Amino acid sequence: MAAGNGARTSENIERTPVLIAGGGPAGLAAAAELAHRGVDCMVIEPRPQVSHRRPRAKTTSVRTMEHLRRWGLARELRAAAPLSVAWSQRVMFCQSLSGKCVTTFDGAFGLTTTRDERFAEAGQQVPQPVVEEVLREHVSGSPFVDLRLGHVVTGLAQGDDGYVGVTVRGADGVSYEVRADYVLGADGAAGVSREQIGAQYVGRSDPRPNFNVVFRAPSLDTDLGPAVQYWVLDAPLPGLIGRLDLSGLWWAIVPGVEPDYGNSHAGELITGLVGRPVEHELLASDPWTARMLVADKFSAGRVFLIGESAHVNPPWGGHGFNTSVGDAVNIAWKLAAVLQGWAPQRLLATYERERRGVVEQTVASAASHLRNLAGDLAQDEESIQRAKSPEFFSLGLVLGYSYAGSPVIQPLPGQPSAVIGDVTSYVPTSEPGARLPHCWLPDGSSLYDHLGDGFTLLCPARLHAKGVAELAARAARLRIPLAIIHPPASYPWAQEFLLVRPDQHIAWRADDPVGIDIEAALYPA
Repeated sequence: MAAGNGARTSENIERTPVLIAGGGPAGLAAAAELAHRGVDCMVIEPRPQVSHRRPRAKTTSVRTMEHLRRWGLARELRAAAPLSVAWSQRVMFCQSLSGKCVTTFDGAFGLTTTRDERFAEAGQQVPQPVVEEVLREHVSGSPFVDLRLGHVVTGLAQGDDGYVGVTVRGADGVSYEVRADYVLGADGAAGVSREQIGAQYVGRSDPRPNFNVVFRAPSLDTDLGPAVQYWVLDAPLPGLIGRLDLSGLWWAIVPGVEPDYGNSHAGELITGLVGRPVEHELLASDPWTARMLVADKFSAGRVFLIGESAHVNPPWGGHGFNTSVGDAVNIAWKLAAVLQGWAPQRLLATYERERRGVVEQTVASAASHLRNLAGDLAQDEESIQRAKSPEFFSLGLVLGYSYAGSPVIQPLPGQPSAVIGDVTSYVPTSEPGARLPHCWLPDGSSLYDHLGDGFTLLCPARLHAKGVAELAARAARLRIPLAIIHPPASYPWAQEFLLVRPDQHIAWRADDPVGIDIEAALYPA
């Protein structure tokens, strides 16, 4: 058990700095980020084991992969993924798996086997259960994380003496109490965190039902070639189908199918997508409704909602769990800064200010794809390319979001809105609030590999040495961890002084170190 984590008080109540209610992708990502920064936490997760019968998300974005790289897990996840990036980077639209190809999207979802200057890690197609298993193994081996599987948070109560009282039902059915300095509600749409802080979802649901199946068909193959998704246009009920591994495990989504019909006609749905009867074993079915929901508040007191506790969006575009990981990273580094004493508690109020806009843009983008599902498309290459490109090429949304306008981001006169105009195109920028532009260094490493765990000052070598030393001394007096690195001369922003936050976003930019206000990057007015 982590030192100081889960310690007993004289009243036999356990204590922890951070309790995370829920151990899905958001909760595990928060635990990984806190552990990376040396902060104790307790994760309460009802599921003893991860089920592979409902793979849910299958796209891990380039941005999430960059976070995994920071935690030392990018290679581990790729090794665990049943489908390598080299196997396919393509989405295909076809008549059926037995019919003709209509059009393809190559390099979808940031999938590439070649090094790209824009990001440190390519995307990865991998079922969500595999992601969770990799994260579970990682945090369970950390001395900072107390992972409790088979336990469930049943209630929260914020006290007046600076803690949150959490009621937990253990795996044995017996309830116990934990006092936490802070709680991260990562218990999803059906959890208790959102309701208990008085938050509620605002939004809508799509009226059409959807039906998922997972099935095993070792003999199933296609002459169309590998693809991470096949959009089938000519089936009686059009939909999507794809491999989960190379040993005969497949998934399919058929929009517009009611649960009763899907359960009684699953074989016919599979036959329609394949284009011929195929011997198969149905492993699971999962009816669902596309929902576009955002909580009316992300926090109250010492409780913060992350992931699906705060927002729910359709899977189209592959942003759901990736957005949840972004939430987790944002609040977790700030909690670490507060708990370690180098930031004030009011920094935590910037979490919702920074994440709400990102969430709302992501939900809106996913919702926009609802009008172009498989059954809505003509078998016409040009119209499909025009309609679907924003769904498969969305680096503008994945990498281009900004925290401009946050009270801890440098305000600039006439600074453009943080709203992304083009979700498809990503243009690197050193504007405060943006993700630090990436580059590969001559030794083959990523610029990101050299950033510090706290703040980092990127600055030209041998310029304003006295000013840089004074900034470092000021950071030391404030107990703010600060690393100083010099990017290569070929870096387009090498002559600027850029103060980079722990989450790799730019907090401040100046022509010399005197213009860097490191205190304002942590102390919101």
